[in-house]
Amino acid sequence: MDFDGYLEDFKYFLSVERSVSNNTTAAYMIDCGRFCEFLKDNYPDISPKEITPQIINGFLDSIILFTDRSEEERLLKATSLTRIIQSIRAFFRFLILTDVIDKDVSQLIITPKAEIKLPVILEQSEIFAMMDAVDTSTGFGVRNRLTIEFLYATGLRVSEFVNLKTENINLKDEYLDIIGKGNKERYVPVAKKVLDDLTYYTDNYRSKIDIKPKDRDYVFISERRKGKMTRQAVNKMLNETALKAGITKKIHPHILRHSFATELIRSGASLIAVKEMMGHASVRSTEIYVNLNTKDLKETLQKYHPFYQNNKTQK
Repeated sequence: MDFDGYLEDFKYFLSVERSVSNNTTAAYMIDCGRFCEFLKDNYPDISPKEITPQIINGFLDSIILFTDRSEEERLLKATSLTRIIQSIRAFFRFLILTDVIDKDVSQLIITPKAEIKLPVILEQSEIFAMMDAVDTSTGFGVRNRLTIEFLYATGLRVSEFVNLKTENINLKDEYLDIIGKGNKERYVPVAKKVLDDLTYYTDNYRSKIDIKPKDRDYVFISERRKGKMTRQAVNKMLNETALKAGITKKIHPHILRHSFATELIRSGASLIAVKEMMGHASVRSTEIYVNLNTKDLKETLQKYHPFYQNNKTQK
């Protein structure tokens, strides 16, 4: 039997004989399917009995090498590898139980420490402090304050923000039509207040700039360049505003995207809904915000629960 046949039997074993949940079964099949594809490509004539720990490690190394290098994926690398190893071990246990192999080499694989470096976020108070620190007596200031508000309200990538065009905004139904990474389209709802602020900026300031013809469709405009804002300009403005607001955290445009997602998860939004609004290719990228929320919960317990406070612990 080839590996496709083993995978089909493994799927039946999980879902029917072991009554494993559909989500877990699907995750195991994806991970083990990738492993079997790796074997076909690199060891086309290998049998299950000939698989060694070195071969499994070679597969895991290939996962690290070709993992999408976005920030979210880098943060999840150790966690993803741990899950893949668990899937492979489940597959090998199945091969043992069905007498396909007589030795489980997957148990010799070392599981990486699943320590996730959580992204830095700005709390609501810090974001409002930054917005308040902007001098809005000029069009330049109105645009900068709106930039902070807009990024926090939508969770857009900075590249999506600077490339936002008037045609992407549906004022009537209050959403953005965004073409993100991989040319994937998504719809992002926007609060009416934010759209009202955008309309104010557009009508009172943007409309008075002699914008270069090639940039006239872009929403956020640099008065000096008379063209669309750049990523560098957004980053510079955020850092300068954070300093004025007394914020010492390392600031970058992505921090507002992290803050947007974290606020949604804290408030009880579903992981799938946040994934769609963020434009993540995989829900695994969105899971870092669940970890952030778990950290918040732990800190709350440590602060308020008597069992976490040494001076109140029952003896």
